[in-house]
Amino acid sequence: MKVVRRKVATRSTSRRSLPTRATKHAEVSELGRKLLTLPRLNAWGAFLTAHKALENILSRELESACGLPLTWFDALAQLRMAPAQRLTMGRLASALLFSKSGLTRLVDRLVEAGLVERLARPGDRRSLHIALTDAGEAKYRQALPIHLEHVKRHFAAYIEDGEAAAVESALVRMANAVRRESGL
Repeated sequence: MKVVRRKVATRSTSRRSLPTRATKHAEVSELGRKLLTLPRLNAWGAFLTAHKALENILSRELESACGLPLTWFDALAQLRMAPAQRLTMGRLASALLFSKSGLTRLVDRLVEAGLVERLARPGDRRSLHIALTDAGEAKYRQALPIHLEHVKRHFAAYIEDGEAAAVESALVRMANAVRRESGL
């Protein structure tokens, strides 16, 4: 009687072929060290500071000049650029990077101010469009040159034409990645 022996993978052999949690963590750590260089960390800090400062000053100055908070202006701008100057709540939330509940509160205030209106979507009674009103269009037209002047003074004045494409490219890559990762 002949005995046939098969090589059976042992637990230690099969573990060596699959990365362990510790190995994966070490790989991620090493990748993090390569990506989080001092220049990149410095750029991150500068981005955060500039973003927060710009958002505060642009909002304060726009509201002071024409009574329109920056988030309201952004919503009116998104609607102004949309086909037929209307968007679904989901598309507007995605464009503004708002949660649905946050957008509902914003839209409530805009409706109350008479700048937008909620309209039933043709063929779908459960869904609404948010549409720009004539008053919203007028307010947007009033605010646009003011906003552009503030952007020119507080942002564009600090970027050379030769740097603009690199700044835009990096920020667009980040925005696209974040939108993909967050499902927006």
